[in-house]
Amino acid sequence: MKALLALFTAGILFVFAFFGWRLFRMRNVTEQHRNLSAQVPQETPPEVPRHLSWRGRKLQLPADGDGPLFHRQYRVDITGATVSPDALFTQIVRDLPHFAPEALAKFKKVKGETAKMRVGDEYDIEILGPWNGSVRVSDVEHNAFTFVTLEGHPEAGQISFRLEPNGLTLRFSILSWARSRDMLVGLGYQQAQVGKEVQKEVWVEFCERVVKASGGEQVGDIEVITEEMPFEEARGARRT
Repeated sequence: MKALLALFTAGILFVFAFFGWRLFRMRNVTEQHRNLSAQVPQETPPEVPRHLSWRGRKLQLPADGDGPLFHRQYRVDITGATVSPDALFTQIVRDLPHFAPEALAKFKKVKGETAKMRVGDEYDIEILGPWNGSVRVSDVEHNAFTFVTLEGHPEAGQISFRLEPNGLTLRFSILSWARSRDMLVGLGYQQAQVGKEVQKEVWVEFCERVVKASGGEQVGDIEVITEEMPFEEARGARRT
């Protein structure tokens, strides 16, 4: 009962804070939602190194979650960038907390060097509403990095950040593969759309700040694509 009361109170506070924020944030965003059945998302996350589960806080992977699997993509194309892709990616890695809107999601690095990113580094995230959580770096490449959620995070899964050429433009993408942590989170996060809307605002704002840091201009709308499917079918399809 106390947990439900706390969730309700936090939800009320969230409504006032979040929609106050939304009044001042009108964006060019295109959204798509696809319900998939008996097939996996077109893209899959990098494999999580085994040694990451042997240390510190427990990993919280999709198999540990509840409900359907959601594969979300947030992407924006950039033209006329005044910095190189390598320099822009380095800035994202170095200044990651500054690319997220602090009013909605505050990143704090709690493990690893401040200006660098390595597998095993960790971040705590204070999210508007009762959605705080932590993530661990599970993969780092020359143009991409991936986080895996840790026990207690509202989601169970992985999220990747990628910067790559796309024809004559530069594309920045955020891709996540996750389920809700449990049924209670799923009710507020997916069914009531509360956490989902906060999440969308955070990553859309992140995309906009990447465009600004590039010195270039946004091409078209920011795309938000959601693919939803039963987790058991996704897991079964991966095995075949």
